[in-house]
Amino acid sequence: MTRRMKLSVLSLAVSLLMSAWLVDLGAFAHEGHRHAPASARKLKNPLTPAEENIEAGRALFNRHCASCHGEDGKAKTDIAAAMKVKPTDLTGHTVHGITDGEIYWVITNGIRNSGMPAFNAKTKPNERWQMALYVNHLMGEHSHASGD
Repeated sequence: MTRRMKLSVLSLAVSLLMSAWLVDLGAFAHEGHRHAPASARKLKNPLTPAEENIEAGRALFNRHCASCHGEDGKAKTDIAAAMKVKPTDLTGHTVHGITDGEIYWVITNGIRNSGMPAFNAKTKPNERWQMALYVNHLMGEHSHASGD
């Protein structure tokens, strides 16, 4: 094999590996826990997952988040379909295991370059914690709340 052919094969291999890496990176781009710093994992929700808190979170979520994430959290909306970076399916496997603190951090700070806005100026801390409870409910963590 000539040197030129070896370089061509090597170049192709590197290109394929980079393409696979970028596709893999895209698969992780929407995992909410990857956007929050490690310190967010330690934030504790001061609210209990009582039905009234989850229902308040549902109302806030439907007002602020459902246009992109859908009322069911599956992100199958017309707005989501038109977005370059697709919103997270909050019922999917990629979000399992994230904490209320990480969810709260993402709701508070948003996700840069994704379309996910920060809600720190639009909502009170208590409301963001209620939304975190509701997102956990969508993930199957608080199934005792009504409305399902």
